[in-house]
Amino acid sequence: MNNLKKWQQQLTGEETAVVFSPVNRRYLTGFESSDGVLVTTADEAFLYLDSRYFEMAQIAQSRGKIPGEVVLRPFIFPKEFGERVKAGRVSKVLFEDKRLTVEELNKLERNFPEAEFLPMGERLEKLRVVKSREEIAAVAAAQALAEEALGALLPLLSPERTETWVAAELERYMKLHGAQEPSFETICISGTKTSLPHGKPEDRPLTRGGFLTMDFGCRLDGYCSDMTRTVCIGAATDEMKAVYNTVLKAQLAGVAAAKAGVLGKDVDKASRDVIEEAGFGKYFGHSTGHGCGLEVHEAPYFAPRAEMVIPAGAILSVEPGIYLPGRFGVRIEDLVAVTEDGCEDLNRSSKELIEIL
Repeated sequence: MNNLKKWQQQLTGEETAVVFSPVNRRYLTGFESSDGVLVTTADEAFLYLDSRYFEMAQIAQSRGKIPGEVVLRPFIFPKEFGERVKAGRVSKVLFEDKRLTVEELNKLERNFPEAEFLPMGERLEKLRVVKSREEIAAVAAAQALAEEALGALLPLLSPERTETWVAAELERYMKLHGAQEPSFETICISGTKTSLPHGKPEDRPLTRGGFLTMDFGCRLDGYCSDMTRTVCIGAATDEMKAVYNTVLKAQLAGVAAAKAGVLGKDVDKASRDVIEEAGFGKYFGHSTGHGCGLEVHEAPYFAPRAEMVIPAGAILSVEPGIYLPGRFGVRIEDLVAVTEDGCEDLNRSSKELIEIL
């Protein structure tokens, strides 16, 4: 997944971009490391790495996993970059203002006083919005693995299981089948706790006759998945079924509205209108969806004030919910890949209400 050339085409001849954040380095080079610096111009790229990663990068590049035009350097970034600045080969330096701390920027400016530092803004993040076919396939594979984990878990559920057991079992399955790690801290909550959108799992038995909400995903080959399913441990009441079916209708409306050229806020409205018309509007407080790729939360968004035009190739979640404080809540979430005339739902698992009897 060589995104480097696409980025270099965005740079003018006098711009040099300095990329510190691991996720953006990974996006541009295909190589993952916790530390390092990538320096790019319109026609050059230098990846500075310390001894923990340098040999790994050499091996990765020899296998074609790092673009051949990337020059690998041991971590001599401050010295070599300073020499380039003093020689006049670097003038305007773009920095990641959304990811760099004030302290880090001040340090750069002190070390390289001859350079003019300019904020990168959203230029790189906007580039990441449109996924390549390979990136879409990577997210789809991560989503498929999460669904496999859910399929393996469902026959094992019972009121004797605990929230922490459910979370651990989902993560265990995903790790054993190739995941690097969970995409985020797994949410498994039951009973009255399901009214907490981001409640924490506890070592307590699942609530008989209550909902179990599972919000989880994994990183596979660097790319994230994210899905939510809500099931009932026992038989659901008529009220629980009514709320569940309202959320399902809202989720399907959001999926149906997602296509290239619409505003993010319009997809949010499609889901939100269903919930409001059913009388639950005040119980749906979060946005309908967020982008997903190398990060589990990234641009663009399906939100009430999201003015961005959604492009083909974007991947977003569609996850409306209803949360009745102190009683119960329901959320259903899929990832969709936006196309010119609609979207592809990357989930295959059923969204009909499942009762664990």
